[in-house]
Amino acid sequence: MIKSIYFTLLFFFSLSFAMAQNVKPYIAVIKTEKGKQKGILYKVDSASVILNHDGEFVTVPLNIIKTVQIRTIKKGYKGMNLIKIGTQDPDQYKIDARGKLVDKWGKEAPTLEEEAGITFFSVIFTAIANAVALPIHAINPNVARFNLHQKEASKINELSYYSIYYQANPNVLAELQQLKSISSTIKH
Repeated sequence: MIKSIYFTLLFFFSLSFAMAQNVKPYIAVIKTEKGKQKGILYKVDSASVILNHDGEFVTVPLNIIKTVQIRTIKKGYKGMNLIKIGTQDPDQYKIDARGKLVDKWGKEAPTLEEEAGITFFSVIFTAIANAVALPIHAINPNVARFNLHQKEASKINELSYYSIYYQANPNVLAELQQLKSISSTIKH
């Protein structure tokens, strides 16, 4: 009796969690006998893998797939800006009794030559910082890797967890059966 209540609560908790879960797209890099296919992993079924490549659906049969690499989608890189031109507050400097521009602490505004020198170094440092940061941002390691030489059902099932279709429509009953089998092996 307690066991059935436990699994019922677990089932409804899993169902509510699955409904509230956001769908996260993953990039799949599929190596086949003919070459490579790359796209967003849309769906995995018993016969094929469906990718969304630039808005078009591409079907790759499971029997020709050697490996699948799963990667996350990265947001576009936005470069750093260390240049201070035009970022100063226009009301920062006031004219004092001598006719000089000064800030609220009495410090004189930089001359045009001083600003040009500062700007030149800001441009150089910005270029160097972005040249170093962009390649680091471009690194996109694998989240998972699947060797599908034997076409094992467990590997194909695990691969489907990364698909958009499965995330939007999880097979809660199959997951519950898997939890039941795991809990029964633990108790014995």
